[in-house]
Amino acid sequence: MDQENLYQLHVSGNVLCVRLRHVWSKQVVKKVFAELKEVVSDIQHQPWAAYVDMRDWIMPTMEALEDFQLIYDWCAEHNQTHEATVCKFAMQERIVRDNSSYDPAFHFYTQQPKSAHAWLEQQGFHFTLPTF
Repeated sequence: MDQENLYQLHVSGNVLCVRLRHVWSKQVVKKVFAELKEVVSDIQHQPWAAYVDMRDWIMPTMEALEDFQLIYDWCAEHNQTHEATVCKFAMQERIVRDNSSYDPAFHFYTQQPKSAHAWLEQQGFHFTLPTF
């Protein structure tokens, strides 16, 4: 399966927009992590946010969970201050909650992309909602 079928990353304003799909292996998580570092290089020196759409994502494999957590740790260390996550299932939210150290006041979960966009805008992050 090619990269576009598994994930998409791009920056809009000071927001990293991410779409996750299918099951992620350890190799996919490592590839996403490497690409993410490049994509946010221009915004990581100031507070930034992430808009994460995981409605079509199943989960990482068990061996990929540790590396999945490394992504969240790196983002927090490099000035990501907020995240709005669009989930379809409670398990998706649980995986993110269990693998991130974000303060719940700075992380918003919803099933609606427009609600995620509105919440980030209210927090001062202006971007165009992606059309993945």
